[in-house]
Amino acid sequence: MAERGADVVITARDPAVGAKVAQELTARAGRTVRAMTLDLSDPSSTQAFAEQFLATTADLGVLINNAGVMLGRKAISTDGFEMTIRVNHLGHFHLTCLLRNHLVKSEPARVITVASAAHYSADRVELEPAGGLYRGFRTYARSKLANVLFGAELARRLAGTGVTSFSLHPGVVATRIAQDGDTMLAGLAWKLMSHRMLTPVQGAATTVYAATDPRLEQHDGSYLSSSQVTDPSALARDEELAARLWTLSEAAVGCRF
Repeated sequence: MAERGADVVITARDPAVGAKVAQELTARAGRTVRAMTLDLSDPSSTQAFAEQFLATTADLGVLINNAGVMLGRKAISTDGFEMTIRVNHLGHFHLTCLLRNHLVKSEPARVITVASAAHYSADRVELEPAGGLYRGFRTYARSKLANVLFGAELARRLAGTGVTSFSLHPGVVATRIAQDGDTMLAGLAWKLMSHRMLTPVQGAATTVYAATDPRLEQHDGSYLSSSQVTDPSALARDEELAARLWTLSEAAVGCRF
């Protein structure tokens, strides 16, 4: 995005990591990339980031919701939600809500939410901590279903504002997801198969396409895979489910669009 001329702000939970990556990207793109601190598992961090961003950035043409976790055991966020749904869905929902007016003011603008083909295996979506045996991939799949539902419902609710919304599957990418010690079996399998996966650069292609191609405006609310508009699962196309999730998410994060 920076190489294409965008003023890019990246975020990281660890300020030192963010600063290092921003420095590397600045050198590579020949254009300043800023780093700011953001932890989407923590609503106070999301609020603080939004306030700082709004105070220091005039326009917001593209918001890319890209954070993701897959955990091997249940963890609960500070505000009482299962951590996967907190980071992967509620964190992005909260952030987008806080930046909503800035996006509209900056129109034409886009919101890109990175989901996953894992959403096809989701049987439902839920915000409350699940009881019984915790299954990391099943929980992850449900959070990705929430991403696709959010992308489509956001498009419906912002229709006519000049802000478009898309969700997407980036491919199976050799990142560090499931590699931080929380997902032992999945993490091992991911590591063993990583040589057959897309590189992070390849995995970013659909995101960059969704963020920049003007022809996509006519497909507002769509789900993309391999830089093409693709049908998501039947559940992901359920507008009543999307509306219910929206109402529950607004109540959960305490922010109304």
